[in-house]
Amino acid sequence: MQNFCIRFFLCNLVLTAMIVLLMSGKRLLRRHISPRIQYRLWILMLAALFMPFFPVDLSAFSFWDKIPAGHPGSKSAALAAGTGAAAAVTEDFVVSVAAGEFSQAGSILLYLWAAGMTAMAVALFFAWRRFRRVRLSALPVENKDIQDVFVSCKKELRIRRSVKLYSTPCLKAPAAAGIFIPAVYLPFHTISDFQEDDLRFMFLHELKHCQHQDGVMNLLANLAQIVYWFNPVIWHALKKMRLEREIACDSAVLEALKDEEHAGYGRTLINLAEKLSFSPFPFSSGLGDGGKQLRLRILNIAGYHRETKARKRLGRLVYILALAVFLGCAPALSIQASGDIYEFRAENKKIVLRDLSDIFQDYDGSFVLYDGREDLWQIHDLSAARKRSAPDSTYKIYAALHGLEEGIISSQASEMEWDGTKYPFEAWERKQDLASALRNSVNWYFQNIDSRLGIRSVRKFLREIHYGNETAGSDPEFYWTDQSLKISPVEQVELLQKLHDRQLPFSSENIETVKAALCLGKSETGALYGKTGTGQADGVNVNGWFMGWLETPGDVYYFAVNIQDGPDACGSRAAEIASEAMEEILGISLG
Repeated sequence: MQNFCIRFFLCNLVLTAMIVLLMSGKRLLRRHISPRIQYRLWILMLAALFMPFFPVDLSAFSFWDKIPAGHPGSKSAALAAGTGAAAAVTEDFVVSVAAGEFSQAGSILLYLWAAGMTAMAVALFFAWRRFRRVRLSALPVENKDIQDVFVSCKKELRIRRSVKLYSTPCLKAPAAAGIFIPAVYLPFHTISDFQEDDLRFMFLHELKHCQHQDGVMNLLANLAQIVYWFNPVIWHALKKMRLEREIACDSAVLEALKDEEHAGYGRTLINLAEKLSFSPFPFSSGLGDGGKQLRLRILNIAGYHRETKARKRLGRLVYILALAVFLGCAPALSIQASGDIYEFRAENKKIVLRDLSDIFQDYDGSFVLYDGREDLWQIHDLSAARKRSAPDSTYKIYAALHGLEEGIISSQASEMEWDGTKYPFEAWERKQDLASALRNSVNWYFQNIDSRLGIRSVRKFLREIHYGNETAGSDPEFYWTDQSLKISPVEQVELLQKLHDRQLPFSSENIETVKAALCLGKSETGALYGKTGTGQADGVNVNGWFMGWLETPGDVYYFAVNIQDGPDACGSRAAEIASEAMEEILGISLG
């Protein structure tokens, strides 16, 4: 929940930018698009406000996910690397992280957000109770003449659904409320001062609210006000939305009226405003309004012109363009806002999507294979391949390179003495060099390197090599397991390829040192290099990695497997899946 809370606050930056862009565009085009289109643009904003809470990964809705699966064709010759990889990666040591541990900053944000939402919800609850008293005090209108006007207005607007008409002493202006069973509420004074034209204009306005389902918009706006209580830009936007709702409703009524009736509609609005002091209910839509907003509505009525075909076409075009922009921003309002989705640029890449469900079985996850010679990507589950998760022990490859580059260790002097601390694994309780520390995933060895480098140096290093989300948390001992540092399978493969091809800022000697430590086996037909990683939460394996590359006489294959949410999702199981996937796709055995 803490991670979501932090992501949600990051989403607010994107939402704020989108709203500012929307309001700026509306201001520039206000004379060229109809009030109805201007109001409908706010619907896009409301949809965007709830995108961070969608139970699906919005980034999965990507054009590149639709690339049809295929077969590369020529890579079918069976090659046996003879590395013994299955045995080499079974020593998969890991220390559990408590899933319920909150960072201090995340906890503070969460409690503040929850407290604000609670206060807003209580305020709206009391407003709902006041409006409920209005509904309970309301009585069906029995005056036949008024009922006849109401029925005539429904027919004029072609409204077939049931809309009830009530009178109440608790309102000073007409109002419409209700979603499934809408109703129009009339103040007593409008009945006692019965004027047929005035009532007709009032009914047309309120019935237009019912026809346009503005009750749904009211509900969503109230929910957004609770959730985004801390964001002044969103509050301002919701206020503007409510005003433009009334202006759009006015324009819809004017569209239904004859030209000579427009002045009468405006007079009704002014006469009604003289008798009320504005006190809105957040659950209703009404004809009454206050001061400045009333002036804007009168100006809209006075300057109203029927919409031309050209203006309608322009309005539709603007709406379609705005919809495209909002849909394009949708992934940034999901987990991508926190950097949890890698923007894998699939343009101009040769990609073959593979269905390896029979190999992955009950695990969620992905397999990524890159053929260096053919420049060909073969991927199982592209969406999962772009999703970032904690690298766990696979990051130790780069931690080792960082230590080598900064002189903390060297190829000739990489040994560290064990300080006698008891650990869950006997293999950790002895002197280590780089090869044994990588082979046994010895946490204390790499924590020692990081402590001597300092967290600032680590963060700078992550940015220099563009490692995943380039984020190291506040805990220098577990940033690669505590969900602060994250990387996707695609990025793992891209980094491995850059590492192998000397495109990262490391000396060749240091790369060869780490490469030797990563070697899992060699034969006449190939050499396998790799590293596993396992993530635990509360003693349960929840995240498994196996990544590396296979060198054959004529080619280099880079690969990464990540598995989650299955029985014992660990690095050794990921290695087994990698072996089966390589054999199925290329006929290459890793065992």
